[in-house]
Amino acid sequence: MFIRSCWQPRSLDAAYKLVDDYPWALLVDNGDDGPFATNLPLLLDRSRGAHGVLLGHLARANDHARALFARSAPSLAIFHGPQSYVTASWYPERQMPSTFYYMAVHCYGRLREQTAAELERTLGVLNDRMETPIPGGWRMDEIPHSEITRRLPHIVGFELEIERFEAKFKLGQDEPLRDALAVADRLAASADSEHLALAAAIRRENAGRAASGGA
Repeated sequence: MFIRSCWQPRSLDAAYKLVDDYPWALLVDNGDDGPFATNLPLLLDRSRGAHGVLLGHLARANDHARALFARSAPSLAIFHGPQSYVTASWYPERQMPSTFYYMAVHCYGRLREQTAAELERTLGVLNDRMETPIPGGWRMDEIPHSEITRRLPHIVGFELEIERFEAKFKLGQDEPLRDALAVADRLAASADSEHLALAAAIRRENAGRAASGGA
């Protein structure tokens, strides 16, 4: 990923928080006829490994599943945070070209297949994570345990130990400060929660910059 020094997040915790807050990811692996790419949720466990471990699963019938452990090359997991098109009309003097502001994290690492017990535990964590915010959300213990275990052979659970972690927060740090903050003001006026999150990130990542400078 092309990352100018000014686009690196000021805090590594902010990059990890993006992975936590936006777990819907794209997993990419090499294949004989080109890359495999699967959209799926990946949960981050920061307590393990040098840079954390990602936990996920996909259908065993998926061709991608059969390629997961066939190669020694690392896999790539891609996470996207808030993003927005930025029109030049938002800049005070309308002198900058239109662009996109966005946040992304790339995680590289090798995969290990989970045991059935590990997969079941991961599914429990995923279910609790997704269902807890929902009033009256579904619990795995609402059905017989056998209804869970009979489905496990049809999915493949895996762990990706992160070997390389790249984060890019392209939020106007290479533009005049007043332009970046004007974009943040526009986004902050929106009712869209993603725009509000992006506005807060722009202000955070540009805090302390000289008012007259670019990057």
